[in-house]
Amino acid sequence: MQKQSNIRILEILKYLYLRTDEEHPVTVADILDYLKGKGIHAVRQTVYGDLQDLILAGVDIVVTKSTQNQYFIGNRLFEYPELKMLTDAVASSKVISAEKTNELIQKLCRLTSEAEAMQLRRLAAISSRINPHNEKVYYIMEALNDAISSRKKVSFQYFTFNVRKEQKLRHDGYTYVFSRYKLIWNGDYYYV
Repeated sequence: MQKQSNIRILEILKYLYLRTDEEHPVTVADILDYLKGKGIHAVRQTVYGDLQDLILAGVDIVVTKSTQNQYFIGNRLFEYPELKMLTDAVASSKVISAEKTNELIQKLCRLTSEAEAMQLRRLAAISSRINPHNEKVYYIMEALNDAISSRKKVSFQYFTFNVRKEQKLRHDGYTYVFSRYKLIWNGDYYYV
């Protein structure tokens, strides 16, 4: 019985987290319908108790009192304007590939309700920007951050592509070595 109770309360939390926000509150009847669709039997009093337990556990569930109380998740890890700003930054980045941009925006969308996530996806104007095709940039950034953290030297060479799209070393293949550095994000690019 305890296991079913745990599953029920987790499903209620999941439902509230994914389906509710200030503009999209739900009633206990809505929650009961959702649970029924998941094959979980519950009655009104049980749901009221579960909602109270979630509130006591620290989940910010806002209750709008009326003849049929309405519930929604209040404060989240990120508020919608913050997610919008992060989504815009990811979507407009010249460093992040289109595929990675879509992946990151999907992850950001999981931090809010489905209705607000739809708005975020719609507002992210991805198609109008230049996307790099080099997925290696993430591994390069990770390697540089690891080197910075462990105070190791970094070496690199500059190259360009010839007409046959082959790499050709610049500056006679000179190897640059440096330490005491950091990464800076400026003007949509990373600089060391």
